[in-house]
Amino acid sequence: MRQRSIRSLWPAAAVIWLCLLWLAGCTAHPVPVPKLGPTSEPTAVSVGAPTSAPTAAPLIEQDPLALPAAFRYEVTVRPAGVPDEPATVITGQYRDGAWSQSARRGEDAAEDLIVARAGPSGPLWSYTRLTGETTWTRWPGEGFDAGYGLASPFSALRLYPLADERAPGEADSLQGVTESVTKAQAVFTADTVQRLLRAGAFAVATDPEERSALEAQLTPLFVPQTVTYWTGADGRVHQAAATLLTADPDGEPAPWLEVVWRFWGHNDPAIAVAAPAAYSDADESASADQPAPAPSPEIALDPRTNLRVRVFAWPGLPVDKVTVTVYPAGAKKALGSTDAQDAQFVLPAGTYDVQVESGGAEEWLKGLAMVEGNVISQDVVFDFGTLALTVVQGDSTPKVDIVIYPAGQRQTWADYRAENPTSAYLRAGKYDIEVALPDFTGNKIVEGIEVRSGETVSQTIRLDE
Repeated sequence: MRQRSIRSLWPAAAVIWLCLLWLAGCTAHPVPVPKLGPTSEPTAVSVGAPTSAPTAAPLIEQDPLALPAAFRYEVTVRPAGVPDEPATVITGQYRDGAWSQSARRGEDAAEDLIVARAGPSGPLWSYTRLTGETTWTRWPGEGFDAGYGLASPFSALRLYPLADERAPGEADSLQGVTESVTKAQAVFTADTVQRLLRAGAFAVATDPEERSALEAQLTPLFVPQTVTYWTGADGRVHQAAATLLTADPDGEPAPWLEVVWRFWGHNDPAIAVAAPAAYSDADESASADQPAPAPSPEIALDPRTNLRVRVFAWPGLPVDKVTVTVYPAGAKKALGSTDAQDAQFVLPAGTYDVQVESGGAEEWLKGLAMVEGNVISQDVVFDFGTLALTVVQGDSTPKVDIVIYPAGQRQTWADYRAENPTSAYLRAGKYDIEVALPDFTGNKIVEGIEVRSGETVSQTIRLDE
């Protein structure tokens, strides 16, 4: 399954995947929370006593997002406990809110990113390209993960003055640093980490609903963190290192990423960042095989809703057939279920598991902690492709029954259709299709049709051949 940030909001495993993808240079794109709703008005499913209406996140009293005026940086990252995994190395430079960087994972081609303003006082835009390509792609806005994610070089600098505890420092030396440096561990409580990441969410998502959804995605990272810093006599950070943690399925902190950050060139006047002169907007460079979803009306939350789960075939495109079921955490008896793509529930305080099923795919959102007065919003984005089917008999498209199975299986089916022509969203993979006329006078089986994520595969089945 493929899951994304604001464009989607996920459990801990998805957050890990997302941040690793950014660290490979692939999530320079902004993190949009899709504004698409289902084709019909959703209804909140009440389970137990209703809770109060969602409340807006409190504003941060002081801004923790300040950075030095200019510096250069390098970040080396690999999954915790996997020493043989190729490291991702990111090198870049920053000046006054704009930055440019290049990211490479192992032998993969590097991806370049520029985040700069459109004009002297315009909004920030993200520009990406693979090394060697001549055309940049421009994306609206600033990506959360690259700019504010916990592994970002900017977050390492922003955390430093927020330390809740700092061990006594000891003199140390760093290669390439001529001045003496002090090495010390800094401890950050879960509340401090939450404060910083929520401030980043506030900067990226100005809409309260989008911000709430993004904060829900970040929740597994709200655990205590320890970072070792190497600083100079003037307090500048020259290096930092940490094994970052994330909450496991039981809510306990678990190793996630091993990160080393290096900083140099503080206030170097040669550092300059500007948007590329030539670029292609992202909507113009989108694949023709992935049609843009038709706009849907804005869907307002039922005022009682405190759990919202939206389900997408791929980023921005709602699924048309889905079942969302809520269970008490660890239990097998369901509390409630709905077939709405924009599923809304009213739940008492407690911890819950949510099962999402669509097109033969299943995803669990486990350990969702409901607190009275808060709303949790989660997006599930499947790696679906589209299978477009037309059944022909002679010169007509007759009425048919269509059953789609995973290739080589007949025990369970992935989808059923009674329309002709029809389209089905399916997980990437191979499928067998069985077509039958309602009066049983004709049928046919076609095997091994491959569906690819984000693409449309068209298949015409002729019953008279």
